[in-house]
Amino acid sequence: MKYLLLLFLCVISLTTNAQLKPGFDIQEYLELLRISRQQVDTLKGDLTPMPQQYKRIYRSAVGPLNNRWEMWISNKTAVISIRGTTDTATSWLENFYAAMVPATGELHINDKSNFDYHLAENPRAAVHTGWLLGMANVAESAVPQIRKLVSQQGIKNFIIMGHSQGAAIAYLLRSHFAWLEKQGEIPHDLIFKVYASAPPKPGNTYYAYDFDYLTRGGWCLSVINAADWVPETPFSIQTVNDYNALNPFNKIDESIKGQNFFVKLYIKHVYNRLKKPGIRAVKNNQKYLGYTLYKFIKKSLPQFQEPVYAPTNLYTHCGVPVMLMPDADYQRKFPDSSKNIFIHHLFWPYYYLAEREYSAK
Repeated sequence: MKYLLLLFLCVISLTTNAQLKPGFDIQEYLELLRISRQQVDTLKGDLTPMPQQYKRIYRSAVGPLNNRWEMWISNKTAVISIRGTTDTATSWLENFYAAMVPATGELHINDKSNFDYHLAENPRAAVHTGWLLGMANVAESAVPQIRKLVSQQGIKNFIIMGHSQGAAIAYLLRSHFAWLEKQGEIPHDLIFKVYASAPPKPGNTYYAYDFDYLTRGGWCLSVINAADWVPETPFSIQTVNDYNALNPFNKIDESIKGQNFFVKLYIKHVYNRLKKPGIRAVKNNQKYLGYTLYKFIKKSLPQFQEPVYAPTNLYTHCGVPVMLMPDADYQRKFPDSSKNIFIHHLFWPYYYLAEREYSAK
C-alpha cells in the first residue's frame, strides 16, 4: 500500500509539472482553437466546442486598436490567447498599416510611453508596423501576468496562441519575450511554444530567418488552411535590394565585365527594366500603407509619432507549416462564396479540417 501511494504521488507530480514538447500536437491545437474561439461573442454557424481542459483566469482591457488577449491555465501550463481581427474599423486599420519598420527600435506611442523592442538580431530584419503596435499593447499587460504566474504558481510552460491577426501578433510577441529574457525582465528558464493559426506574414525574410532560428526544433507551428487567402497576405514585393550582400545582382557592372559593348548595353537595359518596377512598388506601399494610413491611426493614437519605415516589402511566412488540405467533401461543406470571403478562415473550418486530417494519425 505504501509503494502504491508513492507511485500515485509520482504520477501526479509528473502530470502537473510536465514540460511542453515541441512539434504539432493535434489535441493541443484543437484545445487552443476552442480557447481562441471564446474571444468572439457570436459567430453564425460555428460548431467549435467549448474548451475542455483550460480555465480562463484573465482577460485584458481592449487596446486603442481593439487588441485584446486572455490567459488560460491547466495544471502547470498557461495559454496566452490573442484575439484576431474584429469588425471594427480600428482593428482593420491595424492590418492595413502594412509598411514595415526595422525589427529593432523604439515606438513613441504616447507622451508617457515609449516601447523599446528588439525582435531580431539581423539589422535588415523588418516587421509589419500595425501588428507591432498591437503586440506592444498586448505585451504591456502580458508581461506582468507572466511574472505573477511564475512567482505565485511556479508556472513555466507558456503557449502563445493566435488566430488570424492574433497569429501575426503571436510571432512578434515570442520574439519580444526572447529579448526580455536576455534583459532579465522575465525568467530565462520559461518554455514558450507558439501556435499561429491562419497566420498572415509578420515580417520580411530576415525577420523570418531570425524567428525560425529562435523557434528551431518545432517550437512554432503555423497552421494553414490551403483554401484560406489570409495567410497569403500582406503583399510580398521582392527587389534586388532584398538579397544578401553577396549576390550577382549587387554589382551588375562587374558581373557583365568582359562582354562586348552592345551586350552590356542590352543586359543593363533589361536589368533596369526588371529592377525599377519593384522599387517603385515598395515606395507606393510605403506611401499608401504607411504615410497615408498613419493619418488614420493617429485618430486612435493621437500622440503616436510616425516611425521611419524600412525600404522593404518582402513579407515571408514563419514557423513550421502544418497544412490543412481541403478536398471535395470539405468544398461541399464549405463552398466558396463571394458573400462570405472569410468562409475558409474561420475557427470551424480550421477545427473541422484539423480534427479530420490529424486526429486519426
